[in-house]
Amino acid sequence: MAVTHADADVDDPIALRALVHPNDVILDTVGPFQTRSAALLDVALERGADVVDLSDSASYARSVAERREAIAARGVAVLSGCSAISAVVATLIRGSAVGDPRRVDVWLAPASRETANVATARSFLASIRAGSRACDFAPVRGLRVDSGLSVQLPAIWPALAEAAFWVDPHTRGAGALLGFASRSPLGRRALETLVPVGVRLARLGGSREGLFAVRVEGPGGVARWVLRARRGSYLLALGPSTTAVRRLASGDHGWRGLVPADEHVSKDVLFAYLDRHGIAMTLG
Repeated sequence: MAVTHADADVDDPIALRALVHPNDVILDTVGPFQTRSAALLDVALERGADVVDLSDSASYARSVAERREAIAARGVAVLSGCSAISAVVATLIRGSAVGDPRRVDVWLAPASRETANVATARSFLASIRAGSRACDFAPVRGLRVDSGLSVQLPAIWPALAEAAFWVDPHTRGAGALLGFASRSPLGRRALETLVPVGVRLARLGGSREGLFAVRVEGPGGVARWVLRARRGSYLLALGPSTTAVRRLASGDHGWRGLVPADEHVSKDVLFAYLDRHGIAMTLG
């Protein structure tokens, strides 16, 4: 498999047409997706290329879903939200005994000292909403954040009433500031100008351990998982996408159209990946 790293404005169709070719497999990691158009996806559809993206944005997930018929007509495969937020959560739900979920809560406390960056911080700031929730089985309390969960999970399980994503910045003092910003447009704009400073502080004083907790309620009961990674917690986000890209490039995948998040990576493949990269998983 030949790998090419391309630099282009992802909102410029002309530049993208010079880069995208038929039968390409595109791994799209360019955030923040909240501010993105779907130009790259549209060009990929024109060219007949497969796309795997790491978006966790609700607005971007909706724009992809609006192209469901066009994606199917082109006969390509599009795996959107192929990351920890949607793909890992959907795989855990599918492998559980709760049945069709009624409520899903996901908490993320990133290894901020290792992973903080300006694009991720701006994406987070743009997506936070008023409200917070403590996890009842892991030491984390997160702010409410809009995410692709609210779009991609109900597409699989229509009876799902709530899919909530909660993020703890995992940096001392940041939670209170961000909580204020979630309630104040002026505070949000002020913090936007301070994002580079905040990233530097997170790199200096943030946590080195990442934590990801999932709670699912369904007719079969409640299931809970806690995943922890010492350093390199970004590997959890990359697991589904890298395995999916390899599978697409092999030609032996059977995917066509907009692929549901619970089909991005199998439970066995996911668990083997977690074990290989030292990401510990326990039942809550």
